[in-house]
Amino acid sequence: MDGMKKQDLDALVNLCSRRGIVMPAFGIYGELSGFYDYGPIGVRIKHNIESAWRRRFIERMGNLEIESTIVGHEKVYDASGHLKTFTDPITTCSNCKAVYRTDKLLEAYFSKNGKKEEADKVKSYSAEKLSEELERLGLKCEKCGSTLKGVTTFNLMLSSKIGPLGLITGYLRPETAQGIFVNFKYLYRVYGMKLPGGIGQAGKVFRNEISPRQILIRLREFSQMELELFFDPERDSDSVNGIAVDWSSLETKINFISEKDQKGGEAKVSRMSIAECVSEGYIPNRLMGYAIAEEVVFLKELGFKEDEFRFRQLLKDELPHYSRGNVDLEVSIGNSWEEAAGNAYRTDFDLKSHQSMSNQDMSVVDMDKKVLPHVVEVSLGLDRLFWGLLHNSLYRDGKRDWDVLLLADDIAPYKYALFPLQKDDKIIAKSVEIGNLLKSKGIYPYYSASGSIGKRYAKADEVGIPMAITVDYDTLENGTVTIRKALDGSQTRVKFEDIR
Repeated sequence: MDGMKKQDLDALVNLCSRRGIVMPAFGIYGELSGFYDYGPIGVRIKHNIESAWRRRFIERMGNLEIESTIVGHEKVYDASGHLKTFTDPITTCSNCKAVYRTDKLLEAYFSKNGKKEEADKVKSYSAEKLSEELERLGLKCEKCGSTLKGVTTFNLMLSSKIGPLGLITGYLRPETAQGIFVNFKYLYRVYGMKLPGGIGQAGKVFRNEISPRQILIRLREFSQMELELFFDPERDSDSVNGIAVDWSSLETKINFISEKDQKGGEAKVSRMSIAECVSEGYIPNRLMGYAIAEEVVFLKELGFKEDEFRFRQLLKDELPHYSRGNVDLEVSIGNSWEEAAGNAYRTDFDLKSHQSMSNQDMSVVDMDKKVLPHVVEVSLGLDRLFWGLLHNSLYRDGKRDWDVLLLADDIAPYKYALFPLQKDDKIIAKSVEIGNLLKSKGIYPYYSASGSIGKRYAKADEVGIPMAITVDYDTLENGTVTIRKALDGSQTRVKFEDIR
């Protein structure tokens, strides 16, 4: 990778705009914040990331996968606690109606004035305390300069009225997990599940964010890949779904930030084994440790390097209402670290809550014992992983004078680009023949005959296609083609029948 320099976030935004990798939704009507569409290249990369997740967390681990509805009954989210607790504090300017998230407003003020300890305390403030601080500081509206007053809570779920009379209230799911929990007992019985055992789901979720930002970082509609691991908290097991676990994976070393190393607003990163994190209580239990070890392998399969991701134990006042312990996966994006996954010890909170609301017994029989299982959740944000991976894989090649997106073969939008050297009828016909041969082998190349060969190489490099096949006059003579690698621009000739 001589002459290669990692590009910044602005270069990625520019690339995505020029090549149609991702784009604002409803663009012809003006941008609506928090909604983005994936173009042909972007959607292939996104699907490949999801397929890699499915191979590792569903197929390899022997877990079940479901697809539940996006719209959920109001009772589901009443039971789960989302109706009461899935809220943010907001302040609305009485003059211009600009809306601010109050806690972030105060955190920004304290941080700007060098009061890190005060900024850290804001997370634990009640709505009443936030209102008092807002009034005491006399903060002004950034848009019109009016003094801001008062705090209300804003529920982040998007609601919908169901049926012609609108008598039933539904909500667009804020997480895929609840569809798993309400179906758990049925699936356990019908599919003969064992504890520990898992059920996963990938799909769209919705959160009515107050301030969507940073392209794919904070969206109102986004994709999750979630796995719920159900287990008996009173019984240790050396298997998941009856498949033996290699616990030596817990010796994997990770970049970790413990709760005690986040005092005073600073975050000290330590290099620790997962086993050490479990024994110190930073990771709540061994099963979550196993899940985190699988995440590390998954991230490396995607193409992340070890210095591009880390794990952080959440502070007590950061924990979701359902959690007894969280460890977030954070990836480096631009000049900051962004949460890309949440690992949560949800205990029996969800099953117990649905049991109470529905009056249905959610316990199961395992090893001749009645158990209300506890849950370890692995919740990955697909869009943030996509964005983080592209950012960390984009380089500027000084020799070629264009950007190169270096993606793993399994993640790249296409394994090969297929280019006829010139618009010659015989070369075009041979290119089509080679394309059909590749398709018969399950290889679907990106085909282009427009523009100079140099410009086509540049485009293939920019959108992450690792190899380009060039068909020329020698191909007509001896059946060989040029294989060019995006990594370094090197070229070799091979028989086109030998391409795999």
